[in-house]
Amino acid sequence: MRNIPVDLSALAFIVAGEPEPKIVDRATGEVKKDAEGRELYTIPLLPKPNDDRRNPVIVVTFPSETFPQIPEGTSVVPVGLAAFFWSMNGRSGLGFRAETIRPANLRAA
Repeated sequence: MRNIPVDLSALAFIVAGEPEPKIVDRATGEVKKDAEGRELYTIPLLPKPNDDRRNPVIVVTFPSETFPQIPEGTSVVPVGLAAFFWSMNGRSGLGFRAETIRPANLRAA
């Protein structure tokens, strides 16, 4: 699977829903982890500007040490955002990952 970096220079993002843990096993509630052992979460983001009226929201997966408290409507920056194509069990699609999600008003360190 090859990640393709996304150029964020002309985009802004608004949180379109609450973050949720990425579940591995619904029966046990086990949360998927990344290679460093951090739990993975998903968050729906609305990119601006966006002319795609059929599917305006993207869902981004990101790691976090604790359950992320990112309220709906917050302006955020998906740091290190990358797109990737996936295929599993006859289905395929486009996914998005980020290194972290931070408030847009924070400056990069």
